[in-house]
Amino acid sequence: MKHDAPIAPAIVEQASEWLMLQWGGELQGDQRQAFAQWQAADPEHRRAWQRLQQLQHTLGGVPTHSARAVLRDTPDTQRRAALKLLGLLLAASGSGVLVQRSEPWQAAFAEYRTRTGEIRHVTLSDGTRLDLNSDSAVDLRFSASERRVRLVRGEILLTSGQDPSRPLIVETPAGDVQALGTRFAVRELPDGSRVDLYEGRVRVSPLHGTAVQMQAGESLWFNAGQSCALPGLSANTSSWTEHRLIAERQPLGEFVAQLSRYRPGLLRCDQAVAGLLLTGVFPLDNTDAILAALERSLPVQVQAVTRYWVTIKARV
Repeated sequence: MKHDAPIAPAIVEQASEWLMLQWGGELQGDQRQAFAQWQAADPEHRRAWQRLQQLQHTLGGVPTHSARAVLRDTPDTQRRAALKLLGLLLAASGSGVLVQRSEPWQAAFAEYRTRTGEIRHVTLSDGTRLDLNSDSAVDLRFSASERRVRLVRGEILLTSGQDPSRPLIVETPAGDVQALGTRFAVRELPDGSRVDLYEGRVRVSPLHGTAVQMQAGESLWFNAGQSCALPGLSANTSSWTEHRLIAERQPLGEFVAQLSRYRPGLLRCDQAVAGLLLTGVFPLDNTDAILAALERSLPVQVQAVTRYWVTIKARV
């Protein structure tokens, strides 16, 4: 992999969080160990941290006393804005120059976007309802001939408005998803895109593959060259639009992977407890409360080195 290749947004956020923690003061014993484990876990983690160190050198560093004052006195929303800017710089090219076509740059300036843990509901000019999941971003390109929603990152759910003269199309890096009077979700994945169809029909057109028409109740993965049907769709898959997660005898590892999308930092589940089955309805407005509920309902304990480094393990 080239040194100046883009860094995944999740890794950008994790590296930036570690820097913010260091700005707040010297890391304690457990924090230092967790930071070392984070760097060792993935070469991309080390590359992100090295790039961040280069960035600090380029910018002349950040005075420690000023950084601590920012962390202590600045409202959380402003701290998160500073972190987003830091992430943009980190995700830029190795030379430290922002590339406007890069995904982090586009997401930061997208027309509609959400932070980690935020869910947003928007009614568009044609009456289409647009739901944005955590850490998502879209741009709109409505014209006289079509209604195009460009998914920059994350996940959206659309309930299409009535406008027969202008097709409603979700554009992804892998291809287009055209609504045929419908309710459907599109999610960006590391290796392609996923479509979940709840009502009506959609046509999925990979950039270089054969178009596929989907029926209600189906799920599909596709990349630029091909598509593949996924297991049957559960109604609970869209529960995030109601700001909750629903588990019905779901393996804990799968649930924690879902929950991690709504919480900044790193949330992990130890393999020893990943197979435990979980049932319940969990409001997404407080992920700390969800973690506490897991401790009450399952033989697990939540080990938090910091808010941004949490592991769920077997209860001792």
